[in-house]
Amino acid sequence: MNRFTTLFVTIVIVGAVVPAAGAPLAVLTRDTSAIGGPAARHAASFQAATGVSIRLSRTSFSELYERIMLGFVTAQMPYDVLLIPSAWLPDFAPYLAPVPDRILEGPVVQDIYPVYRDALMRWRNRVMALTIDGDLHLGAYRRDLFADPEARTAFAAAYGRDLAPPSTWSQYREIAAFFSGRSGSDGQPLAGTLEAYARGGQRIWYLFSHAAAYTNHPDHPGAMFFDPETMTPAIGNPGWVRALTEFLALRHAGPADVASLDSEAVRTRFAAGQASMDIDWADTGVLAGALQGGAASAVAGQVGFFALPGSEEVWNPATRSWDRLPAPRSVTFLAFGGWIGVVPASSTNIDQAWDYLAWLASPEHSTEDVLDGTSGINPYRPSQLADPQPWRKLLGEQQADDYLRVLRMSLTANTIARDLRLPGYRAYIAALEDQLDRVMAGEISPEAGLAAAAEDWESLTDRLGRQAQRRYYRQAMGLENALPSGAPR
Repeated sequence: MNRFTTLFVTIVIVGAVVPAAGAPLAVLTRDTSAIGGPAARHAASFQAATGVSIRLSRTSFSELYERIMLGFVTAQMPYDVLLIPSAWLPDFAPYLAPVPDRILEGPVVQDIYPVYRDALMRWRNRVMALTIDGDLHLGAYRRDLFADPEARTAFAAAYGRDLAPPSTWSQYREIAAFFSGRSGSDGQPLAGTLEAYARGGQRIWYLFSHAAAYTNHPDHPGAMFFDPETMTPAIGNPGWVRALTEFLALRHAGPADVASLDSEAVRTRFAAGQASMDIDWADTGVLAGALQGGAASAVAGQVGFFALPGSEEVWNPATRSWDRLPAPRSVTFLAFGGWIGVVPASSTNIDQAWDYLAWLASPEHSTEDVLDGTSGINPYRPSQLADPQPWRKLLGEQQADDYLRVLRMSLTANTIARDLRLPGYRAYIAALEDQLDRVMAGEISPEAGLAAAAEDWESLTDRLGRQAQRRYYRQAMGLENALPSGAPR
């Protein structure tokens, strides 16, 4: 984005604000530097530019949903702005104000990748949220380890192919197994790869990312989680069983405390040089690759990136068989989907609330955030990836160009799988997590655990209304337009 456009956006936002004479604008966010940090930083600059005071409240992620929903159901919502995961929008949408046209028609919204703008900001065919973060999974690897002549010779002898970034999950598993236990530069044994396995530590999205390649058949769009016609859960099918089985097997290529890893540990340990690869959101790219800004990581200058691994075959839910693909296919998975900003309809400062969100998400300010490894903000605008120079300054030319290439390729891929998103989302996830606990403890097999979770999902869908859930699921998967505004929930 050029200097003129950025200045124009800022003027439009500031010009729409009338400084508040009464209570400050109340904003609720999480209590960490990720997401909460940018919310506070840009609240201060917004107040300085507009004269509108902001009261920022923070709470833990585990309490965020309940705190918000309690305010809605009791009609005692004390906040003007809420920063929430995009998956929660279906539950909160009935209580929210839509994004005003003056913001929808400007660069703040138009300069957002369609995979976020046209899907995750909408509910029931209305734009009810503003994207402030773009999430998807990708891989990172140690270029220095992959280039080592001794390692390359040993790998070729063991697997009959060159050592290179993986394009399929089977290649990824082989590389993880090869490097697991080998000595790192510090003489300590390496983890072959790092993924999150802790409940509450984002493990659910790691499983989903494994499943994306096996459960998104090109002839059956939207069937990853449910049959879009019947709402029969798909999570017990052989594609999911394969994904969970390989996800569990990869624990053997991790560190001794692999069961306790969350996504933060994944990226920080990779940055410390403790693994040959990891799967993570785009945070790893900045945290592990940065050559400046705080203490450089142990692997700075030696990090490469790859798109989420794919598969040479995919489960066909109609024929109930595996179909061979013409070539390995990677499926971009919008893991978690990212954070969004919303405004309660009960707010007495709706215009000011949207102005603050537009300020927070503006191309100018969000570009600062995506270059900051502590912000928790991942790229979601084409403009954030258009100019390689800031990234090259931060990461070095080779790292930066590789990072940008993989992100652009992932965000514009022909096959992009959307995350689960429908009313009752948290109950569906909790039911699956409960069964994953049993599987990971060795109490039941992956097949049995997923079958039990599927039964729980069936009961939830019946309780919430199968036909309504079918319509909402099809809408969330992009299979049809949203319900008309007067349709029942």
